[in-house]
Amino acid sequence: MRSSVICAAAVVLSLLSGCAFEEKSRADFERHQSSILRTSYQDSAMLVFEARAGAAYPEDSETAETLRMSWLQDWLDRQGLCPDGYEIVTREPISAGQPNFHDMDLRYLLRCASAPPPAPAQ
Repeated sequence: MRSSVICAAAVVLSLLSGCAFEEKSRADFERHQSSILRTSYQDSAMLVFEARAGAAYPEDSETAETLRMSWLQDWLDRQGLCPDGYEIVTREPISAGQPNFHDMDLRYLLRCASAPPPAPAQ
């Protein structure tokens, strides 16, 4: 009897962890499809975060903006950038005449609170 309870508990725990993994994978997929983080082409000390707006993520929605900021923080954490925080310098829609290689709707220019470490000498 006791071993069947332990087995049942193990099955429930593995199902729950599987669901959590699937949810995390879905969130990662959504972040990859809906945003990108890169170094500025004009100033290597600045970062550019580009994200989707539109019907699913309206530009003026607080909920959508909170989600976009979550994507930004996930990108920063994954790349080990801005451990001391960041400042958003500008946030603007990407107009039709601007380069937009990833078909995003909003562009944020940001600066890390602490300077990035210097590149290794070669």
